[in-house]
Amino acid sequence: MSEYLAAHIQERLAARAHELGIKVEVRDDVVYLHGQVASAEQCQQIEEAARVAAEGRRVCNEVSVVPVREPGGEERLS
Repeated sequence: MSEYLAAHIQERLAARAHELGIKVEVRDDVVYLHGQVASAEQCQQIEEAARVAAEGRRVCNEVSVVPVREPGGEERLS
């Protein structure tokens, strides 16, 4: 059952939060979210989508926010 629920939540994250790189685990009726995103807003969207799909189970959001930096300098092509 937990594998089915994890797959269901991952589908929901892809559809609602447009996020494919989040790992979902279900242990003892707790849903754990793991991965990295570029903004706090994305992290919040992922958690909200997971809560809806988790059907009342507790959601533990362990997703890290890793800001994306602009490339420094000029890229040279040969």
